[in-house]
Amino acid sequence: MSNPRLEIRNLSRRFAGQFAVDDVSLRLEPGQVTCLLGPSGCGKSTTLRIVAGVERQDSGEVLIDGALVCDGTRSQPPELRNIGMMFQDFALFPHLSVWENVAFGLKGAKSIRRARAEELLERVDLAGYGAQMPHELSGGEQQRVALARAVAPGPRIMLLDEPFSGLDDRLRDGIRDETLEVLREAGTAVLMVTHDPGEAMKMADEIALMRDGKIVQKGAPYTIYNSPIDKDAASFFSDINVMVGKVKGALAKTPFGEFFAPGHADGTILDIV
Repeated sequence: MSNPRLEIRNLSRRFAGQFAVDDVSLRLEPGQVTCLLGPSGCGKSTTLRIVAGVERQDSGEVLIDGALVCDGTRSQPPELRNIGMMFQDFALFPHLSVWENVAFGLKGAKSIRRARAEELLERVDLAGYGAQMPHELSGGEQQRVALARAVAPGPRIMLLDEPFSGLDDRLRDGIRDETLEVLREAGTAVLMVTHDPGEAMKMADEIALMRDGKIVQKGAPYTIYNSPIDKDAASFFSDINVMVGKVKGALAKTPFGEFFAPGHADGTILDIV
């Protein structure tokens, strides 16, 4: 059995004695998209930063293709992990042209780097834009340049931290689909942070729902949406109706009817979702 592209084992990180990330474990195969989904402050971005190598964990391990890149005592530098990163602000270099931005992380002769940059710009529908400067581009065009730059070195793993939240609705769906198509074609494993359940449902092969630093539920979007682990998980994906019932004879009696409640003692008060 081959190793997963990315494996996170029992990752934990504390700040001021409080867990920001608490015993998080994940496995991503090549070409798989996993979304870390949850409210602000639940530990999503900290997990991403540890995988990237810009944050140190207190315990746990990160492995890429079976090779250990960090544990609680040692850490491989970010530039040696072959990980691409895209963030909300795109972080293009304002003094470099579009093609120079895309070619920034490439090695080799200038002609080879430029050819690779132009190939990727064409792939993201920006052929002919290479000589322009970032400030001359729209937000959506800048996002596509950032995508081309991130995939140019052929990373095994791509980390996305809310990269589409700054785009208007008209652009978001098209650029999001474009990004996924490029990454899946390259066989890149994608770990993406989002607080938007709709975005996670559209993009992910697997959703890891986080709360207070922990993964509380993990699975395919269809499974999590239709079988949420608890009331809070259900309410994160959609508006819900909650009825209070009192158990009697394995039935929870509510003002709106009776519901099966096996395993609960008579007199137990239940929330029925």
